[in-house]
Amino acid sequence: MDAPGPSVGGGGAIAIDTDAMLQAARALAVAVDGLRSAAAQGAGCAPAAPAARSRVEEAVGLLRRAVDLAERAESGLRVAAERYGAVEHLVQDGQRVVAAGAAAATGGLLRTLLPVLGPIGTGFVAVGLVGIAATLVVLRTAQRTLETGRLAPQSDPVLRRAAALVIGSLDDGIRGALVLERPQDLLEDDPAAPIGSERIAAVLAALVLHPAGAALTITCTRRTAARPPASVAELADRLPDGGEPAGQVRIERYDGPDGARWIVYIAGTVTFARDSGDEPFDLASDVLGVAHRPSDSERAVLQAMAEAGVGPEDPVLLVGHSQGALDAVRVAQDGGYRIGGVVGFGGPTGQMVLPDDVPVLAVEHDEDLVPVLGGVPASGSAGLRRLVVRRSLPDGGFGVPTSPATAAFPAHDLGAYRRTTWAPTGARPPRPRRRAMRA
Repeated sequence: MDAPGPSVGGGGAIAIDTDAMLQAARALAVAVDGLRSAAAQGAGCAPAAPAARSRVEEAVGLLRRAVDLAERAESGLRVAAERYGAVEHLVQDGQRVVAAGAAAATGGLLRTLLPVLGPIGTGFVAVGLVGIAATLVVLRTAQRTLETGRLAPQSDPVLRRAAALVIGSLDDGIRGALVLERPQDLLEDDPAAPIGSERIAAVLAALVLHPAGAALTITCTRRTAARPPASVAELADRLPDGGEPAGQVRIERYDGPDGARWIVYIAGTVTFARDSGDEPFDLASDVLGVAHRPSDSERAVLQAMAEAGVGPEDPVLLVGHSQGALDAVRVAQDGGYRIGGVVGFGGPTGQMVLPDDVPVLAVEHDEDLVPVLGGVPASGSAGLRRLVVRRSLPDGGFGVPTSPATAAFPAHDLGAYRRTTWAPTGARPPRPRRRAMRA
């Protein structure tokens, strides 16, 4: 069974399909032009017979009335879409403030109970709170299963939104426990705050993962001529999957009258092992990327770009899947290159804000939990600069071939994203080409 087509929107969740409203407004605008043209033609017609002339005048009057009604409907649809969008962002901001306040209050409660109940008693209270949350998740999952006939909690928009709010509020809970939560922390979710999500991820990486900075060796696996990609589907098709011999980075150069232009494709995580050996695209690089700290995978991308000859003023389009999308955003922020845009597939990058002149296209599956790990997407002007394409997969993506790294989460698999980008064309994605640079 085919899944519903992709939906397009700005940053944050889509509660109302304003895109459909705007499409209807555009259709009405076309109808208005046709009606106005017909009215003009009728007005220029002057039959000699009085009865015919009266009928023509009556028809012209009706056409002009239709034009007026259609113009009002078009204007109303556009205003409604704008207001719905504004209300949606207000609701999202309100949810984030409530979640941050609840997390800070919970952290403060546990800190207050610690000297009274001791570490063990306070731990039992914390476990009890987690148990209440788990019970609510189970109840919601059961309700959703009865409604849809399918056990797929990862595709429930309510649970996904709740998970994003919880992840985005962990730093508020820690600040509440340390009595460091400020009013502005409730109103603005800043990952770079002194005790923000970036600092927490950095501490986690330092405690349980291996440090970055290992020596890297970049090997060019193959050189070949390539025509420019003509669609997002072709960008997804050219992404390497990180395995042998495809490597992790593919770089394309296109020469024009204004000089060289580049497209850099970046693979996702290759291994989640704590000790990954000499593999830079690992769990440690994932966490360091979230922490906005130099990671081995980001260094591998920058080193590959330098060895390929990418100049600091050359226009570059960055394309990445999963960890590759995370690396693409960090390179756009800190790499020192002239980035013309970022295209990400299933990346945890919703909170990461790029400069105003760097547009972002994010393709996400409703059943993919990795984008949720990025917390609540940025809202306001930063969120509006991020165009999000979402699609729901039949049966959560299960039943189709995946890579070993995504076998438990098939909706996150690169092959699933390739099928999504090819879906609007009605064609099947070609077999992926394996040519890239390996670190």
